[in-house]
Amino acid sequence: MGISAKAQSHAAPSTEKIRRQTPSRRRSESRQRTALVAVRLLPRERDMLSETARSRGVSLSEFIRSSAMSIASDLGSSGEGG
Repeated sequence: MGISAKAQSHAAPSTEKIRRQTPSRRRSESRQRTALVAVRLLPRERDMLSETARSRGVSLSEFIRSSAMSIASDLGSSGEGG
């Protein structure tokens, strides 16, 4: 039993169509970031971070990553830390 033309028109878009609609990411960036760090936040903490990230036009992950890396870099260059 085949799929009717009407059913095909309502099927999920092809991969090619999805690729054209989504912004492309540099492949090297997506391959390099494979480590996952889970962080528990209070809902109000998450909301504050999300809103700040949104206002800066970046994802929550990118905001947290860049903020943490900036602080770690500052601490490392000042000789402080563990």
